[in-house]
Amino acid sequence: MTRADRATQVWQALLSAAHNRQTLTYSLLAEQIGIVAAELAEPLVMVAGYCAVKQLPPLPVLVVQVDMGKPVTGMAWASDPDFAREAVYQHAWFRLKPPASSDFALVESMGFGEPV
Repeated sequence: MTRADRATQVWQALLSAAHNRQTLTYSLLAEQIGIVAAELAEPLVMVAGYCAVKQLPPLPVLVVQVDMGKPVTGMAWASDPDFAREAVYQHAWFRLKPPASSDFALVESMGFGEPV
């Protein structure tokens, strides 16, 4: 599976979490898509980049450390994660055309998605 395919899986899991007003720990998200938590950085960066390009709230802000309830240092997708998380919860995600793995690959090739 490519990095872009993994980003598509992450997107789907995060949309579900957003719809249910949930956060996910890195380990729970990794388990849901069948990888180890250490492999989440690249797909999360790709999802963040897609959100930035499309001017959407940053979905990766829903992924938090189990002990802190906040994104990992260096992976804070917004300067105010609490405000960004609420924006993610309020967005009408299911009204959007779902991105394809090629969309994530294109955004990655453009250099978008680095953490704030």
